[in-house]
Amino acid sequence: MDDPSAREIEAAVQEALGLFGTPGSVSVQGRQIALHGRGAPVAIDLEQLVEQWPLLPQDLRMRKASDIARRLAQAHRAVSSLAPPAPTARVQPARHLVIPVGVIALVVVGALFASRMLRSREAPAAPPTGPETTAGEDTARNARTCEAARKRIYAGASIGPFELAGWVAELWLATPRGTAAAEASAGAVEPAVLTAESAGLGALVAQGKLRAGADAELAAITDGLVEIVPGFDEEQARRSPSWRAITARFSGGYARAYFDPAQRARFVALADRMADAATATLGALYARCAHLPYHDAGAWFRGSDPAAAAAALVYASGFFAEMPAVDRGALAALGAAAPIDALRGAGASLDAASLGKLVGAHGGGITKGGAGAVVVTFPVGGPTRATTASRTVARKLQVGVGQD
Repeated sequence: MDDPSAREIEAAVQEALGLFGTPGSVSVQGRQIALHGRGAPVAIDLEQLVEQWPLLPQDLRMRKASDIARRLAQAHRAVSSLAPPAPTARVQPARHLVIPVGVIALVVVGALFASRMLRSREAPAAPPTGPETTAGEDTARNARTCEAARKRIYAGASIGPFELAGWVAELWLATPRGTAAAEASAGAVEPAVLTAESAGLGALVAQGKLRAGADAELAAITDGLVEIVPGFDEEQARRSPSWRAITARFSGGYARAYFDPAQRARFVALADRMADAATATLGALYARCAHLPYHDAGAWFRGSDPAAAAAALVYASGFFAEMPAVDRGALAALGAAAPIDALRGAGASLDAASLGKLVGAHGGGITKGGAGAVVVTFPVGGPTRATTASRTVARKLQVGVGQD
């Protein structure tokens, strides 16, 4: 008896088989549907689908037909992979081979397991290599990351550990020329070729790394680099002939430690030790994007007295702010030989309490460093506090931008 539902199922499954790339024809016999293709025919159970077919909506019929076609295709591939080569002699047509769904699943899983075992015995394939980048591309990417983080901190956000690419921390140390300490620390070497030894830092820095004597925990950072470079560029050196300066530039893991709240106190203590070793009169510790001149994230500013500490803050932070913090015309009008000297002279009347009040309004604090030095520090949170404090101090010294 010709069942219309069976014929509709055959047509729908036959159409769906084409999507699986399986050749052959299907036929419904009772509650089974068979696929006749290359090799032995296979069949799966339809259960009550023939009786239910007229009651199903069209979209569900299509999904059912696609599912049946997928199961038939899988069963056909599994049986074909295990079947022996077809004999050349003519044989009688084979009977329908009815395979329960559970047996089909076992066959498929077994075939996959055997395939995986064979692959595991082969030589492992070389791991895929990512696209190579040039040093210039890496630098450009780090610059973009750093500038994005910089915009965030000026918008009031804190900086996170995944935003530190492209940052460097710098310790700037300056000493008047002509003193015995300056000559001893500089070793009569031109600033362009200063080394850790000639700057008096050989006991703390060696071959681009911090020594354990500088700070054992920071020295254990394996991917950090510290470079000793001139503290003035050509223009700054020309404008400050009575001073010599060096900069210890920290990058890599050292820069990450600078922004780590748990490590900041170590960095500040290290700055004090390095300032003592270099017999520096002025010092500043800050961070910046390596490709930009702006000193954005200040942490530590030191001077031999309150006036010198104020000069270190205004010079190292305010002078290198993106938005001008110092009126250079007003500073030049003071008639000093160098900007640093002008700032020290302008702050001669400042005492520690007055300076502490000025920086305290921006979250800073006053402490004592080595040799009785005055030290201004700022916390990790709010990285731009030093910049805003330098504006306030510059106005107090009558050299701030927008001075009344």
